[in-house]
Amino acid sequence: MCVVVTIPALPWHGARVGKCLNNVQEMICRHGGDLCFGWALTDFGPHRCTRLTEPPALYRRWLNHVVWRDESGALWEVTPNAVIENHSQSSFRTTDFCIDPTATFEVLSDEEWYTRPSRYVPVRAEGLAVTALLAKAQTAADGARVHFLSDALSLLWQHGFVPREWKVELVGNRTGSIWLLAD
Repeated sequence: MCVVVTIPALPWHGARVGKCLNNVQEMICRHGGDLCFGWALTDFGPHRCTRLTEPPALYRRWLNHVVWRDESGALWEVTPNAVIENHSQSSFRTTDFCIDPTATFEVLSDEEWYTRPSRYVPVRAEGLAVTALLAKAQTAADGARVHFLSDALSLLWQHGFVPREWKVELVGNRTGSIWLLAD
C-alpha cells in the first residue's frame, strides 16, 4: 500500500500538457533536483454525465506520472492539465500522488516514451469486479478490449448507475486511459 501525498502545483511558462517527463527534465536543467516517479490519482469512476452524486464512485484511475523533486527534497507538480471542456486551454492543479520508484517510463527518445498502463483501484468493494475488467481491457487487443469494456459497463447497472458509454484514449498502439460514462 502506498502513501498518498498531495503535490502542490508550480506553474511555469513553457510547460506542456501530457509531457510530464520533459517538464520535469526542464526543471532539473534550470534548478537541479531529481525525478520522482509514481502514480497520479486522478478521477473517480464511473465518470458522471450528470451532476448526480449517488451512488458513490466505485474506483479511482491512477496514471503513471513523474513529478519534480527540488534540491531541498520538496515535490512539485510541474505539468499542467488539459481543461476537459476546452483542450486548447490548460491549468495547473495539485496532484494526489503515490510515490513508486519502480514506476519508471519506457523511454524511446527525448520526445517519445511510454508510461505503464493505467490502474483502476476500487474505492469500495462493489468496484472490484469493474476494476478487474478495466485492468484486462487496459492491456487487451481491440476485439477483447470491447468485450471487457462492454461487460464493465453492464456491471454498473448492478450498483445503481445508468451506464451510457465507454471511451478509450490510445497512445500510439497502446491503450492510455479508459473512462466508463454513466448517470
